[in-house]
Amino acid sequence: MQPGLPRLRVSVVLACTRLPAWLDETLAGLLKADFLDVQVLRDADAPARRHGSVAWRAYHALDRRLLGELRPIMAPRALAPRLAEAPAPGTADALCAAVAGFTPDVVLSIGHSPARIDLWPLARRAAWSIPAEACKPSWGLMHLLPAFLRGNTEAPSGFPVHDDRTGHGLLLDPAVVSIAQLSFARNTAYQLQKAPAKLLRALRRLQQGQPSAAAPVELARAPGTFATLGLCARLLGRSLWRHVPRLGRRERWTLAARRSGTALDPAAPRAEDFTRWTPPRGWFWADPFPVHHDGVDHVFFEAYDYERAIGEIHAVTVDAHGHHSPHRVVMAGPHHLSYPFLFPHAGEPHLLVECAQSRRMQAFRAQRFPEAWYPVATLLEGWRAVDGTLWQQDGRWWLFACVAETPFDDGGREFNELFLFHADTPVGPWTPHRQNPVVSDVRSARPAGPLFMHEGRLVRPSQDCAAEYGHRIVFNEVRRLDTEVYEERPLATLNPDWAPALRGCHTYAQAGRLELLDAKYLAPTRDARRDAAP
Repeated sequence: MQPGLPRLRVSVVLACTRLPAWLDETLAGLLKADFLDVQVLRDADAPARRHGSVAWRAYHALDRRLLGELRPIMAPRALAPRLAEAPAPGTADALCAAVAGFTPDVVLSIGHSPARIDLWPLARRAAWSIPAEACKPSWGLMHLLPAFLRGNTEAPSGFPVHDDRTGHGLLLDPAVVSIAQLSFARNTAYQLQKAPAKLLRALRRLQQGQPSAAAPVELARAPGTFATLGLCARLLGRSLWRHVPRLGRRERWTLAARRSGTALDPAAPRAEDFTRWTPPRGWFWADPFPVHHDGVDHVFFEAYDYERAIGEIHAVTVDAHGHHSPHRVVMAGPHHLSYPFLFPHAGEPHLLVECAQSRRMQAFRAQRFPEAWYPVATLLEGWRAVDGTLWQQDGRWWLFACVAETPFDDGGREFNELFLFHADTPVGPWTPHRQNPVVSDVRSARPAGPLFMHEGRLVRPSQDCAAEYGHRIVFNEVRRLDTEVYEERPLATLNPDWAPALRGCHTYAQAGRLELLDAKYLAPTRDARRDAAP
């Protein structure tokens, strides 16, 4: 909690006996937050309203059954003891009196449909409600429905509440998110897993006296019978368009390099003269990082072993003509490793490696460059953080990373929100930026390689993952970077059209005259079968 600021007082009024897991975790987060004083009261259960035609409800029920690893997000839970044992005043007047006696800044009503109009005047700052439908595992985020029906790749989202004072819907802590094309239920689960963090961020802004981060939203009506049948037909077409080209083929990443007297211009990027490197059968290569060490150019990268379904860090050397040596293992372990990032510290090479499955981001020091490394510091721990990218400026170190701030295992969806940290040294300790997340947009949040200077401008490469993961690279000019504010603006985009049959590119890095990209394409399944170990 920020010193000197009073706690925000929040009254939670519950009108339900069971909660889906995402909402249960949201309330648990409120009760543990050190900047909040929370009052919990119980009210009589309110019935949920049914929405949509029989056809829509049948489609949505089937869709939810196919959630797979996301099902725990929507699973029903009994009320936790602190919620189940909360006082229940009984009458409407007694409930209002109990809330008024707490003098809340915020009233959060959960489970009333429609919202109770006698509660909102009791809040000093905000009165929000969540309907009874949201307390059911069958609830869907209807503000995402129009984008899903149209086949859009992205849409605005956030924590959905009803603003009881204006009578309109609100998205708290809004962001631009990707839209899963084949499942409305997955879109709902992807967003609701972030609900605990998003509500806490919105309340923290109120506590700190900052402008509210909220956007108005219009809720769509559930489709009727014929519209639902039309949607099912479109989903069949989308599924065929997605899966038929992949028959007998698999996604494969490769690297591409060039040596040039003129580096890529981030305001007008072109890559037609990059030469592709073909990985050995059974492997793909991605996330290149070039470094010049002891007079030799090395390239570190992720080497993914199809046979074992795991990534390792490998390296090659590159000669003056751009030809690379055979690849060799630099680091391997029980977890998937990717996105190597090299940096100097205390006169020695250091290496940062992504290992999101371990929920920690570690720095390693060279014991014998480039093959042997030992851990020296843990930069972040307890979060699934990906693509850690360091930058030093004005005597301070900055760490950019996409973080999945959710209590659930989101299945690798860490590309919506960019977090920033700062420290005196690259091994920490690291302080979260007060603006986190500094970017909340799937079109530019996830890092796509190291930052670099170009004609006096600081440039941050990022990924546009709206259409699919690693679709293209966006070059952003960093306009302000300090402990109070982070600002950037897009300069230009490098689309995956600089070589035939590409489907994506998501990393750019340079070291002197050597530049590297990666790119993905569909390759025959036989290329995923390894003939021999490297």
